[in-house]
Amino acid sequence: MFVLHVDMKVKAGSQNAFEKAFHEIFQPAISRQEGFGGVSLLRPREEGQDYRLTIAFESQPLQQKWVATDLHQQVWPQIENHCAQYSIRYYESV
Repeated sequence: MFVLHVDMKVKAGSQNAFEKAFHEIFQPAISRQEGFGGVSLLRPREEGQDYRLTIAFESQPLQQKWVATDLHQQVWPQIENHCAQYSIRYYESV
């Protein structure tokens, strides 16, 4: 399983809109993709910490296939626009 962790610093005052975009737009779109293994958005419990988005696909090529779709190009900006910055880490399950 190929897994991404995306640490996301959400703009002040955008938390509710960010979470709504994840649940109503991003999650439904990604969950229909070939090789999709799961997605979750983790809200920080402590002030000043970043959100963490976890995405799993059967393989990196299938994840990259999703990234190349027109649908991804439509839904990702609706998440990204609420972020001041983000960083991505890539993992494989063992």
